[in-house]
Amino acid sequence: MEYVKVKEEHTKDDVRRIIIGKALELFTSRGIKEVKMDDIASELSISKRTIYEQFADKEELLLETLKMHNSWIRKEAKERIRKAEHVLDIILSIYSLYFESLKRVNIKFFKDLERYPNIRKLHTEKNHANDKKLIAWVEMGRKQGLFREDANFDVLIFILRRDLETIFTANLKNEENELSKYTPDELGRALILFYLRGISTIKGQEIIEEYLNNSQKRE
Repeated sequence: MEYVKVKEEHTKDDVRRIIIGKALELFTSRGIKEVKMDDIASELSISKRTIYEQFADKEELLLETLKMHNSWIRKEAKERIRKAEHVLDIILSIYSLYFESLKRVNIKFFKDLERYPNIRKLHTEKNHANDKKLIAWVEMGRKQGLFREDANFDVLIFILRRDLETIFTANLKNEENELSKYTPDELGRALILFYLRGISTIKGQEIIEEYLNNSQKRE
């Protein structure tokens, strides 16, 4: 996503969108606590009053930045889904998108997010909605002969979510353990591939191997 500065010809809606975009950039790169309203105003060469004419407080602005980011993720995901040839292509592509975006976010952002329980609640609800989509995709993959008939997908998603949260929580707390040797991106990718391989048929495993080989070539 690219962000621009406020200009005289911009409408009120334009100004609002630009403020949200700049706030998103600063929050995710520095952390929420580190960024003051003055910083956002200074970056855009506007007064702090202009920001408060659009947003009641920092929490409201933060909420709007998350909405903007989620909107961008949905747009990118739809495009990847449109190009996908099969369900495994969808799942691998969507998780790749997720981890690509995660790499650009300062861990401080997630730590600071804990200070806003209402926003954390919305984030949790979004995760549950994503889990339902994943279950639907996996069911579709079973019909396509990519996933095993005897796999319990509800249990799989539950364990996967728990393990991802364990990794995430450990990083938030800066816990020194075996997990701290790896980035959340590295651990997350390994987990996804581990679970997908476990429930895949031979046909599905061949697609995963092809995906891994192509990923290594791109890197």
